[in-house]
Amino acid sequence: MPASGSRQTISSIEDFIWSNAVTSQRIQGLKTVKKALDILDQFSETRPVLGITELSKATGINKSIVYKILQTLMEGELIAQDSETRRYRLGSGIVNLAGRHLANLRPLDIARPHLLRLWEETAETIHFVVQENHSIMITQVYESSQSLRVSSHLGEIGSLHGSAAGKVFLAFGNQTLLETYLENGLEALTLKTITDTENLRTELQKIRRRGYSASNEEQEIDFCAIAAPIFDTAGNLPGALAIAVPPSRFKSKRVGELSKILLRSTNAIMDEFGTSVSLRSKF
Repeated sequence: MPASGSRQTISSIEDFIWSNAVTSQRIQGLKTVKKALDILDQFSETRPVLGITELSKATGINKSIVYKILQTLMEGELIAQDSETRRYRLGSGIVNLAGRHLANLRPLDIARPHLLRLWEETAETIHFVVQENHSIMITQVYESSQSLRVSSHLGEIGSLHGSAAGKVFLAFGNQTLLETYLENGLEALTLKTITDTENLRTELQKIRRRGYSASNEEQEIDFCAIAAPIFDTAGNLPGALAIAVPPSRFKSKRVGELSKILLRSTNAIMDEFGTSVSLRSKF
């Protein structure tokens, strides 16, 4: 029977061997993952369908290993095989993963470069706005460099019925939100604020038809704006894009020009979201 010290030595050797075996397995597993990623990376718009030989040459991975990895990827629907040609293409699982990735992206992360382009194209103040309970909040501002301009700041709060972005959320958002909001009455923020419930409902119908809203000093004096909704893939309304201008430039012709540019920008953002045409048909 081994002495206590011998047992400890044997135990230590066993632990060492087991630890190294686990480490070796992890390293091997990581190498396999790297090879799988290399294989997936070979598929592109110009090369959507590939065979084992092509993949082996492109990656430098042995054909038998390429085959085994492809079989595993097929189990997860990351790769699909054409039943006639026996060649491979990306599977539906890739689309699902991409959809989850986009769903996890903050809407502002996707919208920001479009806001910047909109700011450069219009030379007006640009806002990205989100709904916060029964208010709206500006979460991104690109302020106009013109001497006569609308000034705003991050975190600025506005009403749902007075601001252009707020009316977007009432028009295209959850119907429960609208009804609950109307129950509390419509405060007169300026002399131009819509305070009659039926008049607001009529205004919201117009907004749905044309696809954007307008506020002509209804939220505050010397502050005019137009805004349009941004739908995600689930049909939710994570934000709105707004262009704010001083009253002197808020003329019919200019509003028409800005609205076209605005809708082009929101559509570009929704393209990146992957928002379907059927969802956009809401407006």
